[in-house]
This record gives sequence, structure tokens and C-alpha cells, in this order.
Amino acid sequence: MWLFGRFMKSNPAKMGDQEYPILLCHGPNKYEVVVWGAMTLGELTLKIEAATHIPPPSQKIIFKGRNLTDCNVTLASYGIGPGSKVMVLGKRFDPEEDANYQAIVQIEQSCSRVEKTLCDIIPQVDGISGGYLESRLCGEALCKLRKQLLGVNEEFMRLLEQLDGISFEENQTLARQKRKSVVKRIQQSMEKSDQVHENINQLRLKYT
Repeated sequence: MWLFGRFMKSNPAKMGDQEYPILLCHGPNKYEVVVWGAMTLGELTLKIEAATHIPPPSQKIIFKGRNLTDCNVTLASYGIGPGSKVMVLGKRFDPEEDANYQAIVQIEQSCSRVEKTLCDIIPQVDGISGGYLESRLCGEALCKLRKQLLGVNEEFMRLLEQLDGISFEENQTLARQKRKSVVKRIQQSMEKSDQVHENINQLRLKYT
């Protein structure tokens, strides 16, 4: 824990870029966050969201009985200095109640199923590459695996299209972040799939 007391006499207007702790109070919960005098209220709302899961548009920020609303004003200008207590009102983001977030979760689950198919294909290709299948059977096996792999890629593309079709409200920051993480996951799986596809093509040249 930071020692608030040793900062209490500091002048926030002179703090500038020097970091210091403040205390966010949301109901019975308290969160210590590090800020600086030149930080704007808008930047603080992102800190608040990270700590409390209250989207910025839903936040009501109160300091010394005053409702702070101008996101371009710095904390120093508002008088928020080291050890300040800032009250936050607003409803936390609940993934269970957010339709977009749940849609992304379902797509992520579909992604897991497609990844499992990919993971089943990889050792079969490795086995053929390692000579563990009779040569006369390799050509047919590779054709089947290639067909399965094309289906995997089509499924990944379909999932990306579904993610791209989701529209967000301004306050759905966490849902946006969730989509970004799932998109990255699918893209990484597609890169792996492309490598397997290249391996299959090389093996087909050998066995067909």
C-alpha cells in the first residue's frame, strides 16, 4: 500500500507528470490507482474502468461534492492530488447481461471446436511426414486431410465475418477488447493452418 500521509501537503497543481496514488470509492469497494497531475479526467475514466469495470459513459465522478464532467480538464486543475478520495457512481459492466459479449463468447466456443479439428489433423500430417504410413496410402490420406483443412479455414473465415458484423455501443469497451482477443486467436490459428496446408502440399508432391 502507498503511504498517503506523506503526500497530503503536496500541491496537485505542481505535480505535473509526477505519479502519485489516489483512492477510488465505489460503494463499499475502494481501489488505489496511480495518476499524475497532468492526467485528464478522460484518462482517469479509463483507469476507473480498469479498476471497477464501469464503462466511462456510465461513470459519475464526484470529488469534494462536485460532479466532474469535463474530460479535457486535468486532475491538477480539479484539485485532485496525492491521497485524494474520489467517489465513483455507476453500474459495473456485466458480461452476462451484454448481448454482444455473449455473442463473442459463443464465437469463441466455436473457435475452440475448429481448433480441435486442426489439432487432430496436425499429428496425422506429421505421421505421414515421418514415414509412419505406407507410401501407397499416403496420397489418399493427404487428399482427405487437405479437404478437412480447407473446411477448417472456411470455418475460421466464417467466424471472423461474424465478429466483424458485431456493432458496439459507445460504452462496450470490454466487449470490444474481447472481440479483439478472439480475432487475434483466430488469426494465429489460421497461420498455423496455413503452415499445415503448405506441409500437405509438399507431401503431395512426394506421394502423388
